[in-house]
Amino acid sequence: MILHGYPDYTKPGFNINAPCPKDKWPNMIIYNKTKSAYYPLHTGPLTLKYTIRGEEYFATKQRSYRVQPNSYLIFNAGQKYSARIQSETECETLSVFFRPAFAEEVLRSLAATDESILDNEHNNTVISDQPVTFMEMIYPFDGRLMPFIYKFCLAAKKGFDDQQWLDEELYMMLKILLEIHKQVGAEIQNIPAAKRSTKIELYKRINNAKDYINENYMNEIKIEDAAKAACMSNFHFLRLFKNVFNETPYQYITYKRLARASSMIMKTELSITEVCFAVGFQSLSSFSWLFKQKYGISPELMRKDYASFEHKLARIKK
Repeated sequence: MILHGYPDYTKPGFNINAPCPKDKWPNMIIYNKTKSAYYPLHTGPLTLKYTIRGEEYFATKQRSYRVQPNSYLIFNAGQKYSARIQSETECETLSVFFRPAFAEEVLRSLAATDESILDNEHNNTVISDQPVTFMEMIYPFDGRLMPFIYKFCLAAKKGFDDQQWLDEELYMMLKILLEIHKQVGAEIQNIPAAKRSTKIELYKRINNAKDYINENYMNEIKIEDAAKAACMSNFHFLRLFKNVFNETPYQYITYKRLARASSMIMKTELSITEVCFAVGFQSLSSFSWLFKQKYGISPELMRKDYASFEHKLARIKK
């Protein structure tokens, strides 16, 4: 089932916790192109939230999330949350809903031939009736998921709504998500704490700080502010961030700024100096040196190469 926009929860008798009267929560896609939308606090199934353009906001009773392009959010089955889009420009978003017990069925199918898809310690037991529980957080987008996003968006735009096709695609998508789930389990294991529950709590806090960095990296960020978002001392935060992500907060901030700068260099007409300061660097010479270290070419050459490619592509299309 593919819907365009949030269901109308104001209809008499509408159940916000089960928007489809027949199947409640089937395997379903909601594709949204709008400047403004709202869906109130409700209980959903396992859900993936992705933003193609703009921003979408979600709130649980514990915290709020802002999903931007190149990242996605996972909510587990049974989580209560609200959703909101509010923008001056049109936003394009995609929500993927997995029907109840679908993830467990996929896991059992995979585990029948490969019991290593999840480690027992992270998910209690591989082949069991225990619910599959993902870490609820903003994930950096994984390229393995992009083909599914493209296909779902195209199906929504073309009006293609075949449930058997969707079920098969979601099966393959969940296989990738479970592999990512296993990788998260490995990151949690890198946290030097004795109890599993402590490791998970610290991992959540570190990711809260990472979310803070993702939202503010184009501005001046002080380590103490990121540490505060994690509710940790500066030293503890620095040590755990490096343990979990194999890079320091400074290295991560630099990577985010350079990635944003490369996009602006190719897609805007801002000068290299303007791009440098717009993404948060304070020195043009440092920016240029770091950029060349990262991409192997100078910012000026990247812009020239991209402009040349666009010109050739335009000629081919003619």
